[in-house]
Amino acid sequence: MEYWRISDFSKKVGKHPNTVDRWFKELEEKHIHTVSRTEYGEKVYDQLDLDIALYIREKRDQKWALDGIFYELPKHFELRISLNEPDETNAPQVTDPKTMRRELEKLVREITERQNREMKQQYEELLKRLPQPKTFQEERQERMTEMITRRRIESQLRDEALNMWFTKPEEERKRRVGFFRKEEDHDKREQFVRDHINKHFEERLKKEFDVI
Repeated sequence: MEYWRISDFSKKVGKHPNTVDRWFKELEEKHIHTVSRTEYGEKVYDQLDLDIALYIREKRDQKWALDGIFYELPKHFELRISLNEPDETNAPQVTDPKTMRRELEKLVREITERQNREMKQQYEELLKRLPQPKTFQEERQERMTEMITRRRIESQLRDEALNMWFTKPEEERKRRVGFFRKEEDHDKREQFVRDHINKHFEERLKKEFDVI
């Protein structure tokens, strides 16, 4: 494989060395593509870099923004992706794209597994915070308690209504039977009791169960 230094490489690209160098610096900073280096840390460019540079030059001539060009690169080239920040004291060697791809896939798997573990832990913690489902016996007891409470409230309201009924004047409580006799108006009394229960039952029930 043939390698070029920046001076020779930029001539092949047809752009100023500073311009070409800036393109590849941004690619490395964005962890999109890494330039190979010698054992002394000097950047060297190969055919893949040349193809990328020519592609960038073409798109720049078409007035594309660099960010847009960089976004398209992975669709057209087998890029060398840097997983770590460059180490100035210990320069990296020329990297095999296949090796880098395997390392990247391994990193993605590790991240995914860690996220899955964290999500599972969060799910289990949420389950612990939820109230435990009621047993059949507890539900049965609650139904019985509610039924007894309803009957007690209804009985109390009925007693209240009857007491109120008997405090009414006789002409409101009784009806004439024949010419000389009066008797309790049972239908009217029962209607009065039902009206009293219907009017106050819901309020008393809410108060009993502390429902606002």
